[in-house]
Amino acid sequence: MRIAFDLDNTLIRCAHNFPLERPICPVWARLLGGEPLRQGIIGLHDFCRKQGWEVWVYTTSYRRSWYIRKLFWRYGLRLDGVVNQERHQREVRVRCTKHPPSFGIDWLVDDAPGVGIEAQRHTFRVVLIPPEADDWVDLVKAALLEK
Repeated sequence: MRIAFDLDNTLIRCAHNFPLERPICPVWARLLGGEPLRQGIIGLHDFCRKQGWEVWVYTTSYRRSWYIRKLFWRYGLRLDGVVNQERHQREVRVRCTKHPPSFGIDWLVDDAPGVGIEAQRHTFRVVLIPPEADDWVDLVKAALLEK
């Protein structure tokens, strides 16, 4: 199974002040720079890997793929794929902000209610996580295991 995570307000703070993970090596993290990731992503990434699932990022931002991979690498996490806005515009033939089926993505974890509407319209699976949800990891696991 292939799982993709949104970045802004899902894994990266923008308008919401959720707790953040501590990088595996703070010195390297400072040298490499970049935005910190939401607390719980390390455990959730490891959970997905133990299930044999792929972990991707699907974002509407124009952050470069290498930059996104670096953000995760700072925490010892490896991504199997990245879809940014540039790639989305190049490869998706459906009119919507995100279309996970175009990339073989089975589940999208996102915070935007509009993505939930698109999921119904274009029949793909999404787990909507409010940025203020403290139990977001449990919500994602429950949805993914429900299949």
